[in-house]
Amino acid sequence: MFDIQLMGLLNATLQAGTLLFIAALGELITEKSGILNLGVEGMISVGAVSGFMVAVNTGNLFLSVLIGIFSAALFSSLHAFVTVILKQDQTVSGLILTILGLSLSALMGKKYVGKKLPVKIESLVDIDEPSNIYEVLISQNYIFYLAIFLMVATSFILKKTMFGRRLEAVGEDSRAADSMGLNVNKTQFIATCVGGGFSGLAGVYLTLSYVPYWTDNMTSGRGWIALALVIFGGWKPYRTAIGAVLFGFLEALVPRLQTYGFELSPYLVKITPYAITIIILVVLTIYKGGRTGAPNNIGIPFFRENR
Repeated sequence: MFDIQLMGLLNATLQAGTLLFIAALGELITEKSGILNLGVEGMISVGAVSGFMVAVNTGNLFLSVLIGIFSAALFSSLHAFVTVILKQDQTVSGLILTILGLSLSALMGKKYVGKKLPVKIESLVDIDEPSNIYEVLISQNYIFYLAIFLMVATSFILKKTMFGRRLEAVGEDSRAADSMGLNVNKTQFIATCVGGGFSGLAGVYLTLSYVPYWTDNMTSGRGWIALALVIFGGWKPYRTAIGAVLFGFLEALVPRLQTYGFELSPYLVKITPYAITIIILVVLTIYKGGRTGAPNNIGIPFFRENR
């Protein structure tokens, strides 16, 4: 019985961590280009409601996933336009994107609250109660394996390809990158939209698998945790994945503690990921002599005429 309970906790940890990691990986790509996007929460919500609406109306799972990704990417292009083209404050734009995304998704999904989902993203193998680690791994759905692929692919692209090098160059020193002939605005615009697409995939996973229904504000702050994960992981995909598993473990552990009679304040649960991130950030800053791994030009708009 203990083994089954432990495997159930591990299963829930991977499910919760997958959602957080996909959104965090998208934000990592965006921030690598020097653009800070605080609108992750809103983008996840837009992707979640879009994918859910298409799934309810068409029953086509593939189309639902595509629309969810595309809608969030298109929504993130608003932030890209305001910050990359118009050179406005990235923090303010990101916060507005979150508020707008949550409000827009609530409006779009008003008629879909309580609707039954005709299709959902299935597991590789359907196992109700996994009893060992192997069964836990093969009982995850396809988005979990896609997340692993995206982690490896992103790490490879950033470190081993010319595109990745250019992306990091733009984020580290946009003026130097521009002097070498790189199109800074184009790179940042694309990176922002790609990051939005990742958030859309996380949203689709949320409503078509993790919690297969739609209701207002169901993102429950996961977008902010994804932002914290990028810092936690030092802007590295593999470390961000470890952080996602850790935070997924916290999310999965709390309801199980309550079932065994442990009284834990929900407010304490909500602040735990952020408290851990602050502690890790302080430790890394001290250990690395003030360097956290953040791109040097993050949050700073690029003006070509000032080069």
